[in-house]
Amino acid sequence: MVRSTECSPERRDSPLNRRNQYDVHVEAVPRLEWSLATEAHPTVAWATSPASLRRSWICTAPEQKVLDLYRKLHGSTSRLPAPWWLRAVDRGELSSRAEGFALEDDVHRLLHERGGWVFVPWAATGETGYWEYAPSERGTRQAPTTVTLTDQHPGWIQVVAAYTDGPPQPLPLSGPAGLLAALPVVESW
Repeated sequence: MVRSTECSPERRDSPLNRRNQYDVHVEAVPRLEWSLATEAHPTVAWATSPASLRRSWICTAPEQKVLDLYRKLHGSTSRLPAPWWLRAVDRGELSSRAEGFALEDDVHRLLHERGGWVFVPWAATGETGYWEYAPSERGTRQAPTTVTLTDQHPGWIQVVAAYTDGPPQPLPLSGPAGLLAALPVVESW
């Protein structure tokens, strides 16, 4: 009789030990984790407003958890792709994500009511989107007049005029009231 030492009771591992030998240990890759956090779930096929884009984890998870992950990944220094409002909340310049959402909604409502303005949801990863003034797309212009939200100044809104050769410097505006006051000039460019 032939006896195999591999099957002998002395060589057999318990099922628990065997399972541990083959388990896969997965660790989050920080950039991948953030990429998933900014991705809309379910994806948005066609967004008509900033509110319709707010499906990602960073828009729906508890605000403190979002800030904690952003800070853990050194978002402010590594310039992780993030919405303007998250960078502002991180620095303490906005009191909350809800304040940023309210500003986005106010700008959208203002521009939507005027006509000629189109919301463009295809911004960079994690960004809100922007608005283009369709009548400014004429002639040889490379891009129409554009309104974006930004964390680069405390007015939160900037406008880039329609251009032919290269984008001009963004014009900083102070909130929806500043935008409303500037719209007659902005729409004439």
